[in-house]
Amino acid sequence: MRLRSIASITTGLGLLTASLGCSVILDFPQCVDDIDCTNAQGVELVCRNSECIEPIPPSTVACQTDADCVAAFDASVVCGVGNVCAGLTTARCELLVQPQGIASENIVYIGSVLPRTGTYTELGRPLEFAIQLAVEDFNSSASLPGGAKVGFVGCDSQGDPALAAEAARELTAAGIAGIVGPGLSSSVIETANVTAPARSLLISPSASARLLAALNDQDLVWRTTGNDAVQGAAIAERIASLEPVPQRVVALVKNDIYGQGLLEDMAPRLADVLPNDGLGTVLYSEIDSFSDSQELLAEYGARVATAFDRDPDVIVILGSVEARELILFYLEAWAGADPRPPLPRFIVSNEAIVALDDIVDGVSESFKASLMANLEGITHASIDEDNFGQWEIRYGIRFDADAGLSAGLAYDAAMMLLLAYSALPPGADGPALAGALERLSDPSGTAVSFGQGLSFIGAVQQTLGAGGNVDLRGISGELGFVVDSGDTPRDLTGWNVEPISGTLRPTLRARRHYDRAAGTWTDL
Repeated sequence: MRLRSIASITTGLGLLTASLGCSVILDFPQCVDDIDCTNAQGVELVCRNSECIEPIPPSTVACQTDADCVAAFDASVVCGVGNVCAGLTTARCELLVQPQGIASENIVYIGSVLPRTGTYTELGRPLEFAIQLAVEDFNSSASLPGGAKVGFVGCDSQGDPALAAEAARELTAAGIAGIVGPGLSSSVIETANVTAPARSLLISPSASARLLAALNDQDLVWRTTGNDAVQGAAIAERIASLEPVPQRVVALVKNDIYGQGLLEDMAPRLADVLPNDGLGTVLYSEIDSFSDSQELLAEYGARVATAFDRDPDVIVILGSVEARELILFYLEAWAGADPRPPLPRFIVSNEAIVALDDIVDGVSESFKASLMANLEGITHASIDEDNFGQWEIRYGIRFDADAGLSAGLAYDAAMMLLLAYSALPPGADGPALAGALERLSDPSGTAVSFGQGLSFIGAVQQTLGAGGNVDLRGISGELGFVVDSGDTPRDLTGWNVEPISGTLRPTLRARRHYDRAAGTWTDL
């Protein structure tokens, strides 16, 4: 059989086209999705109606309903403040969780502002996962008034106050009235300066600085973690309880409202315990403030050298994840000293607890056991003995990750927002949410525990619907807000770093409990 040439095939196609004339037009779409619009010129294009076009800023499009914005853009754009469209996803807010099969008008969104990436990832990611789990739990077992479901927008602050404020600005522009975060105390003030004027409510799971209780925030800043006025006292009491009583203590203090606030609360309580000049204070800069690693090494090296020269019995770090660098630098100086002084005891505050495993992993196998015996941390109590265990298993299965010590606080914060929305008509703003939170933290209200299975959501909704108030017990413990300050009163937990049985791998174990009313530690 003889094959026809390519030329003859081309000629045949040409004759066919000529014979059809204009009766058939082959119209191929330019694109199906935005990725199809990638071009060599680097011009940002998006796919709309099968054509690649330059994107139109949502804020330039007027709207009356979410449907107007969905039609003009897609389901990630809603009708925001001022009746203009607003994108839910932005460069800072990349995580969007939407209930499937629900019209945009029937979704109520909550947001979060947490350090999802960067230096503080270990702090922020577990919190974000916990919020997502709360949204999933709520949607699987309940609805908001009018049959609405819940969506979630997760924003990344990277631990930077300016980025946290910008992310909050984007959330409030989209009309989101309930926001979980920020994750760090240093970010709350700038963020609240955005959210409070916009009538949105912040509820932080981890920002514990004492100063935040006194903000002029129109009662729109709340937190499920404790107040550092108690933590400062607890750290001082822990140091005083050591045997023998330390004679020289050095406090390495992060130079922000978190570190300095803790120092202000701790130092006076140590005055009657330590000899004159027994407490040395060394301030250091936030770890992300340096332009390069050489600047960091220069400053942290100088601060550690100052601490080392005091030959301390105890080093307490009132800071965050940079505790890893500070302690490892100190150990390097200690290992090279001749003669080598006794190894001090290291005590870290609440925000630094996530760094303890990494600190142990940073030393040699032969030294791990010695270091663990001299390393401990103090946190606001965040684990309810009855409710945390089963919830931690569900969390671990859902995200294939360790919940850590603070994730329960984030779950409780998000779930309280959703339960507050349950008591309100559609379109509720921050002040309305604040009023509903009061109803959820009434010690004389109906007792409801998050440990009774997801039926607790319906039980709370039923009580609120009947006009009653609720006394909630969450994954982290009692959720009784002090309304004037937005605080959740909490005792504290003392954690030892100990080897997992048969290994040198570190784990945290609760060994002490601090009773805030009595002002004393007891061993567990």
